[in-house]
Amino acid sequence: MMAALRPFARAEDNPVDVLLVDSRRLVRQSIQRLLSDSDYLSVTGEASSCDEAIRLARKRQPHVIIMNLPGASVDVLDGARKLGRQFPDIRVLVLAEEADVIIQERLLQAGVAGCISIDCSLDELVEAIDTVLAGKRYLSDVLAKKLAERRLPDQSGSMFDQLTHREMQILLLVVEGRNTRTIARELCLTQKTVNGYRNRLLEKLGMSTEVALTHLAIREGLIRVPQIG
Repeated sequence: MMAALRPFARAEDNPVDVLLVDSRRLVRQSIQRLLSDSDYLSVTGEASSCDEAIRLARKRQPHVIIMNLPGASVDVLDGARKLGRQFPDIRVLVLAEEADVIIQERLLQAGVAGCISIDCSLDELVEAIDTVLAGKRYLSDVLAKKLAERRLPDQSGSMFDQLTHREMQILLLVVEGRNTRTIARELCLTQKTVNGYRNRLLEKLGMSTEVALTHLAIREGLIRVPQIG
């Protein structure tokens, strides 16, 4: 079992072990160099995917996992849920785009310790790590404001709020262009079950085609279209 960490411990003889998860090696190396300037943060491992992170977490037992998988909402959601279930003592901190409000809310529901803007400073990242190690949740100010705005009385919320985790999984995969066979294989479901979910999504969201479903996801900010130029 991982030894309990004294909140805000800042000592070379009692380092905070951090596991970095990012699909881009250069980004992982950059964050590692930044954190190495601290006298109490130690990057104990790097992973390029959530599955790799789970294997390393089992082996290294880090105190904190910093996760950033751009353009991989399904992987982040699933990875956060799996990490929370298998390693409840490890604090998961997600670097997120400010526009990904729906995904961030789902991540918080899945039990992550905090969401921090991808544009944060090193000082804020260290503050976020300290906060989650103290057993609290951390949200960047801009993210907290956007989440709070979604809950104002005059706001109707998102159409996607009614979806279960499994429905959200399949929605994200569908709008990414995955076919039924691929989705079934990735989620260990039968093709019949996946088709049932696809039809249920169209009915729940009031869409007639999957093209319309994709347009809805873009319009509501669930997915973003890469800017060219």
